[in-house]
Amino acid sequence: MARIDGRTKIVFLCNPNNPTGTYWTATELEDFLDRVDGRVVVVVDEAYAEYMDADDYPDMRFLLRRHANLVVFRTFSKAYGLAGLRIGYLVGGPRLADVVRRATIVYSVNAMAQKAALAALEDGEDHIRASRDLTQKARFYVEAAVVELDLSIVSHHGNFLMLRLPMDDMLAYHRLMERGFMVRSMTDFRFPNWIRLSLSHLDIMAGFMDALADVLSASKTG
Repeated sequence: MARIDGRTKIVFLCNPNNPTGTYWTATELEDFLDRVDGRVVVVVDEAYAEYMDADDYPDMRFLLRRHANLVVFRTFSKAYGLAGLRIGYLVGGPRLADVVRRATIVYSVNAMAQKAALAALEDGEDHIRASRDLTQKARFYVEAAVVELDLSIVSHHGNFLMLRLPMDDMLAYHRLMERGFMVRSMTDFRFPNWIRLSLSHLDIMAGFMDALADVLSASKTG
């Protein structure tokens, strides 16, 4: 709150947060919105919301009724698996939605992407539950596997987690790429020597852990 001053127009929140996977609870977010008191636009990015099953995760439908300055972003790129189509949506009050609509690039979403998004919504909760289950199994597997490698881990929510390596994260990135695995180096996120790992099928996770063990072993020997 102390960083909001007369020059502030918009505040962006990521819930759950990327890359840490932590989240604002319903109580925390409502308290924040009450203290903002409509002075600025608050944008909540919920790109990973479909992975959340915590009871205290905010119900944005309720908050949107109470706070006209609130805008929520959602995407089909994560749990719905449509990243290549670059489609998502915004939810907000009529006034803010109209401002965004007037500033939107014409034809920014193509017709095929719209059809795919509608089909994804028709799949409904079955697909989301399957995505969430796949992610949880992968998370448990990696959490157990890194114990043997004696690595620090940040693992909360979303379809990713973070690992701290005993080597430069960009060097690890390149060496893992050579072995067929792409990760995200975290130095630019102010987490030097950390990597972010997307969670996927167990056979892919097993292959990654083998590659990571190989990279770490090679770094120790020179």
